[in-house]
Amino acid sequence: MSNVAKIPLRQVQNVQSLLHNDQARQQLAAVAAKHMSPERLMRVTANAIRTTPKLQDCEPLSFLGALMQCAALGLEPNTVMGHAYLIPFNNSRKIDGKWVKVPEVQLIVGYKGLIDLARRSGHITSISANIHYDDDELWEYEEGTDAKLRHVPGPQDGKPLHAYAIAKFTEGGHAYVVLPWSRVIKTRDGSQGWKVAVKFGKTDKSPWATHEEAMAKKTAIRALSKYLPLSVEFSDAVQIDNDAGSRVDYAGFAMKPEDGVTIDGEFVEGDAAKNEPDQQDTTSSDPVQMTEPATSEKPATDDPQMSETERKHRITYSHIIDDIADGAPVSGTLSFHGESLSAMKAEVPALHAELLKEIGAEQ
Repeated sequence: MSNVAKIPLRQVQNVQSLLHNDQARQQLAAVAAKHMSPERLMRVTANAIRTTPKLQDCEPLSFLGALMQCAALGLEPNTVMGHAYLIPFNNSRKIDGKWVKVPEVQLIVGYKGLIDLARRSGHITSISANIHYDDDELWEYEEGTDAKLRHVPGPQDGKPLHAYAIAKFTEGGHAYVVLPWSRVIKTRDGSQGWKVAVKFGKTDKSPWATHEEAMAKKTAIRALSKYLPLSVEFSDAVQIDNDAGSRVDYAGFAMKPEDGVTIDGEFVEGDAAKNEPDQQDTTSSDPVQMTEPATSEKPATDDPQMSETERKHRITYSHIIDDIADGAPVSGTLSFHGESLSAMKAEVPALHAELLKEIGAEQ
């Protein structure tokens, strides 16, 4: 173990060794919030790995970078508090001339994490979110000069009608937003993640299907945040939140935290967060289910009459479709394969046009 502690960070071979590496601990300490102990964070993380074994298979530096982001925000990941989640996902990389899927880590901030961060501004005494169902005992909502909002929950087994969030200020007063359920669904339908989930038949794996209530509450908190005096940490969390579409280069952040995080591009919203625990969930569980890509119509590459040039581009076509079906961002995937796509457009323009139409990208 002493050898693992002293080796350079870039030479750490796996996540388990990372937890015992001195340089990794130093990087955590350098960015950690004042109330966040790197030692406690390491213990919490070790427990997260035990309950979510797929995390230990991830690329070590991406794991460390995501953990450092948790430390900087002061949020403990993968606990029953539901503040944040370290999520494994497959990222396609070209290694030794071959495309391979490398398990990396992204960070999702839970709606309870956003609430915790909002309170840190010093201007907010409390913030909460809830859902109004048609079987609740009381619902009174009115805007205008006599604005009011009263809600007495009932069994909440009925049809959801509204999502709302309320904040109370230290100097008195409050702010709230109420979203009709149609607006919540409009937000869902407008997200890139939901569109791709629909396109590839993966809506049952979307957090909007598995944890609809939690996603609706998070949508309401984000809407309310526009009217609140917020902490820097809250703004940072919204920027890097994977569930909101961000895909962050955490491996780069692990090595050079002074440069801040780099957002590679849009990530498919929520696809990796398919098991984000709901507010009532008090048990530890694996926050992600690694599933096989959905079957999609892809061009065949085994035609003996096909030229090597066309065969090469059809393989690229298949890689792109698989990556997006796995939850990779459309814009980021196209950028990643940019050189190959340019060659495809020049050499097999019909295939290039077919690909863009298939994934819903503009020409």
